[in-house]
Amino acid sequence: MMIKTRNGHIINLSSLAGKNPLPNGAAYAASKWGLNGLTYSVAEEMRAYNIRVSVICPGSVHTEFSPHAGKNSDKMLQASDVAHVVGMLVTQAPQSFASEVLLRPTQKP
Repeated sequence: MMIKTRNGHIINLSSLAGKNPLPNGAAYAASKWGLNGLTYSVAEEMRAYNIRVSVICPGSVHTEFSPHAGKNSDKMLQASDVAHVVGMLVTQAPQSFASEVLLRPTQKP
């Protein structure tokens, strides 16, 4: 549908684990590296159709689905932080797009 209308924005949610080594998390890190590579390639394929493709790579996000043992949840990213970046991406000026956003907490959790 996006190709037909020659308009749209695909946003993939990855992880900083797709940019940096993750001890004891090789399978997870590999899947995020793969998602990042897919995003970069599809972005190039979709440019001709005026379709933006971006990836957001957040650090640890505090959710009830993903407990992070030993981390201070008050210092972790919140789902609202990621949602804010999505809003920023979809409201960019039409002549540009951010292909990748690395999102880190202000303080290490």
